[in-house]
Amino acid sequence: MIRKSPTPLALPEIVRIVGADAAYLYFYSESTERLHLKSARDAEGKEADLALASAAVLERVRLSREPFAVSGDAAGAEQLDGSPLPPRHMLAAPLLLGHRFFGVIYLDRPLTRGPFTQDDVDILLAIADHLALALETAHTERLEIERNTLERRARRLARSNEEALDASRAKSAFIAHMSHELRTPLTAIIGYSELLEDEFNDVVQAGSFIPDMQKIQAASKHLLSLINNMLDLSKIEAGKMELFLEEFELGEVIDEVSMTARPLIEKNRNTFASRCEEALGPVRLDRVKVRQVLLNLLSNAAKFTSSGEVVLAAHRTATDHGEQLVFTVSDSGIGMSPSQIKRIFQEFAQGSAATTRRYGGTGLGLAISRNFCHLMRGDIEVESALGRGTTFTVRLPVRLAEADLEPPWRSRPPAAWTAKKSRSRRAPRVRGLPLDRVSPSPPAGQPASVAPAAASAIAFTAAARSRSHRWPAT
Repeated sequence: MIRKSPTPLALPEIVRIVGADAAYLYFYSESTERLHLKSARDAEGKEADLALASAAVLERVRLSREPFAVSGDAAGAEQLDGSPLPPRHMLAAPLLLGHRFFGVIYLDRPLTRGPFTQDDVDILLAIADHLALALETAHTERLEIERNTLERRARRLARSNEEALDASRAKSAFIAHMSHELRTPLTAIIGYSELLEDEFNDVVQAGSFIPDMQKIQAASKHLLSLINNMLDLSKIEAGKMELFLEEFELGEVIDEVSMTARPLIEKNRNTFASRCEEALGPVRLDRVKVRQVLLNLLSNAAKFTSSGEVVLAAHRTATDHGEQLVFTVSDSGIGMSPSQIKRIFQEFAQGSAATTRRYGGTGLGLAISRNFCHLMRGDIEVESALGRGTTFTVRLPVRLAEADLEPPWRSRPPAAWTAKKSRSRRAPRVRGLPLDRVSPSPPAGQPASVAPAAASAIAFTAAARSRSHRWPAT
């Protein structure tokens, strides 16, 4: 509860009570260790002459914390600590409460009225104590008001933070649900378009439809990759992205990534070179995420390089924190300016609006790649210059143990994936798209299974292979 501060006496009242000519109130600053004039008034409430106050008397009281009375003379011969005293009677008392020093109250009057007496000193000390108590109470009131204000702000911030977390959770749940719902029909579209392309290859008259089928597949796969990126981003923001640690040969992953990225790189008349150590050996990391990081970097290099070169290099190196893997993806493409480099790892950020219009993309690949590297206790760096190409460097530990991780993580694939793998050596595929990778995260509460539309695509494949009806050949 806030205490009501006692009403301090006004300076004109103090002047009248003690019989002074003027009163000066000085406050002490702990930061500067100096006294600062707050107010100076005479008996009528008018501003007093500041030139009449003695700095030497004020300094004596500040240092001694004791009341002090002294008189000058008309000739100005009297001195205090080497400073001449004004031709006045002077009395000053400290404003003390316990050990806390608030300032000084200073009184003076002309020599014609006689010096200050001990009774005057006692009266001024009582007034000083009253003023110190009032100042302390006012200070406490300000602190309580500030504390209450801060508490209200903290409560508002806590509510705002909780609302933001609720909104983020709702957004993540919505994205995860919608991603699953969108990927299911997309998988079926990709599957059916590939089946139709196979059918058209057997029919001479239908050959003109093949480019259309290929366009449908390309657009569907592109949309599917965007949906997967959005799902990954929502998992990262919600702190639910998991690591599936396993031991694997790094060379195999590099070969897979090179085979996948080579057509993208050569599409823009680029040359691709892999300069990796032959004996990279086994590693223990999240295989899927390592593959996705490298593929994202190579895809970026392919997109922004034309009639140039893209190079993937990898080697092991010893550091103070143990052995590390170092991957570099270099290109001779358009490069980036320093301002573009600063925001290149931000979500939905790209080099510029012109770059987005010309090359497309959502600006999520690098943000997701850096988050994947951080999850695996590594990092990704970039060096670039406009017109001189770009080099991304990824550093990851060779072996990642569960003790190095913070939840959430898993050291082995989920049970549903293991069960599917135990039933068959290979997961069902729709031309290079494993169905267990296309729909890895069904909505909460539903069992992990192949999406219905995707399953129908597989069934359609089997039926199409077995049926005897074909397009009539001409």
